[in-house]
Amino acid sequence: MKINGKITRRSFLKTTPVLFSPVLTCSSRVTVKTPTFSYGWTTCLTYETGNRQLGFEYFSNVLDEMARHGMDHLLVMMASHGYYDPLNHGLAWPAQNPKLLPQIDASAVNANPETEFFSQIIEKAHKLNIKAFIEIKYLGMIGMDDGYPGWGTKKKYNGEYVFTIRPEASEYERKAIETLQICCDNAQSHQYMRDKITDVLVRYNNLDGIVLEHPSYSGSTCYCQDTRNRIKQDTGKEIEALTKDEFQEWKCLRIRDTLIDLKTLVKSINPKFQFGFYTGFSPNDGDVKGYQLNRGHGIETLKQVGLDFVMPYCEGRHIENETREIQKVIEHLDPLPCYVHTTIRRNPPHNYKLPPKGPDYIHNIIAWAQAYQKQNPRFKGMSFFNEVKLPPENRQAVYDSI
Repeated sequence: MKINGKITRRSFLKTTPVLFSPVLTCSSRVTVKTPTFSYGWTTCLTYETGNRQLGFEYFSNVLDEMARHGMDHLLVMMASHGYYDPLNHGLAWPAQNPKLLPQIDASAVNANPETEFFSQIIEKAHKLNIKAFIEIKYLGMIGMDDGYPGWGTKKKYNGEYVFTIRPEASEYERKAIETLQICCDNAQSHQYMRDKITDVLVRYNNLDGIVLEHPSYSGSTCYCQDTRNRIKQDTGKEIEALTKDEFQEWKCLRIRDTLIDLKTLVKSINPKFQFGFYTGFSPNDGDVKGYQLNRGHGIETLKQVGLDFVMPYCEGRHIENETREIQKVIEHLDPLPCYVHTTIRRNPPHNYKLPPKGPDYIHNIIAWAQAYQKQNPRFKGMSFFNEVKLPPENRQAVYDSI
């Protein structure tokens, strides 16, 4: 808000224990209580940073900027994948587990023990009453062969990879695609995820929590041998003998059990960690429920996980109908608390086509959110992505609107 023509830090009333719960702060001039709603950045240590090697100074400045504009959470991606970002690939922290070492991104500033800085960013965030979360993806990296022999990847019905490998693809691109879509039905792949989560959370034990992106299936996957074996074990049937409803039910149970296992792991490292999950999307046909069931993200089984919150995707795919479609998703996810992952990049990344975003889109999506959250108390906030990729006018549009 503005007082005497100057912007002061927003004050929030702490009323909810989940995720980006705003805190009550005091200004030397005035104390204001506003409805609970959270704004923050989703950013990356390496993803979409190009040739820039961002360190403490960059993210420290981001925190100062956030504090000035009343943002209260920072969500940081801890790795990049070469399929989407050819300039960056690997884990962006100094992993300790020997099996993870081949996957470290040696070019990442934070991955070098001598230049690791993210621990200081967490400390500074807390001093500014900003909560710090990390995002970890249920995806594989080049180098998995060394530490996790026998790992498995999701496959289509015909045995092909989920993403097509172009005949002219480089060896780097081929390996990035082959390791991308690991399958939760493979014991080695899941152990890799447990090891990765353990390694990063033990190092950054003072975080506020973690948001997991994936695991999931899709309408046409997974038909790998590990999934086939698991279906036979669980149902007594071959995968081809399952009806569509039976296959969806099985997927939902498998994702539920996978998430429960990872949530238990997270809470064992620090019971105060909050555990969030990316889910919720409106496909082109608008069938939100069908899309969720095909992924294994049925609302009934997600409720059984005991998630602290979910983060549905708002990526602008539906152009002028985006607010209508994301509202459908939030309502489908009832009764789970939702913080919307709001993509506001102008230009899409490599191999990930999205409509470009400008200030008008940003003003409109935030205006919708501010109106809708008054109607739906489960809608807790917005996290704007990708902070390191934004043109100045998009960044300013966020600050002018929140």
